[in-house]
Amino acid sequence: MVQDNWKIKKMKKALIIIFIIAFIIEAALTFLCFFLPVKTFELFGMPYNEAYAFLGYLTAWFLLLVTILIGYVIYLLIKNKECQGLIYILGFWWIVLGIAIYFKFGKPENLFLDSAKGLIIVGLNYFLYSKKEQNS
Repeated sequence: MVQDNWKIKKMKKALIIIFIIAFIIEAALTFLCFFLPVKTFELFGMPYNEAYAFLGYLTAWFLLLVTILIGYVIYLLIKNKECQGLIYILGFWWIVLGIAIYFKFGKPENLFLDSAKGLIIVGLNYFLYSKKEQNS
């Protein structure tokens, strides 16, 4: 029982750390998309023009939504509130995002970074909540 509580705390701490890192990355990308769109397009090897500017702006709002959701998950985890479903949604979203970008654009870095992050999040979430249910 004591060892299980220790494991739960470690898994929860790992989830919080992963989400904090994801929050920082997503917030930085959001900032770049909103305030330095030309730099953002250069970062991803795309030309900046009026046709792409609109899509860049939409992407910034989408990234802002993801950043807010990540922040909300961090808050819920710290406050010991129920957030299992939202964690699964974000985790599976990152898995699918990484796979889709890899197959559509052939970028293996997204496959490894996004999909690996999603797999770790889903795995930690599964074990965290299965251990909590066992201890109840």
